[in-house]
Amino acid sequence: MTYFGTRLSENISRREPEGYLICLNVPVARIGIQEYLPSELGLPGPDDHMIPVHRRAEEVFSPACVASFEGMPVTDDHPASPEGVNADNIRYLQKGHAHNIRRGAPPEEDLLLADLIITDPRLIREILGGKREISCGYNYVLAEEDGQYFQRDIRGNHVAVVDSGRAGPRVAIRDQKRSPASPSDPRHPFLTGP
Repeated sequence: MTYFGTRLSENISRREPEGYLICLNVPVARIGIQEYLPSELGLPGPDDHMIPVHRRAEEVFSPACVASFEGMPVTDDHPASPEGVNADNIRYLQKGHAHNIRRGAPPEEDLLLADLIITDPRLIREILGGKREISCGYNYVLAEEDGQYFQRDIRGNHVAVVDSGRAGPRVAIRDQKRSPASPSDPRHPFLTGP
């Protein structure tokens, strides 16, 4: 994808004159184990412990999962409603959108990446102020195998910018300083994607 704007860092730019924030190469999900409270999984019992849930590569990077996040809304934190973002509430919740969803290249092949276009002034200020972690909202089928839990049929609903995400600090909007070799004119087109 080609974008035109004022580059703020290697992965963050401003689209002018609109003022949108373009965040490139953002890890939005990862494979591996993530921990959930029993109530978050719909399991009985008290919420006094965390349950490890496996997210396999064949699920996170399946064509259906990847496609399900394409064009999904970006939100400022997760919606309070259990159904997530839908046609009835998107007008109030959407602060941008995700696109160019793809698997990371080595050494980041365990990450699902996206480019985020942030259109909401408040969320732009929060991101530039340091709010950077990502937490995806999605639906899935919980499967149990030999006493372990797995997420299957993952389908995206939204991409939330949060203070602290379940997937950890690797799944966040990146901000790197430009090297001295970077162009002196920050206003130039740049290319990203496979």
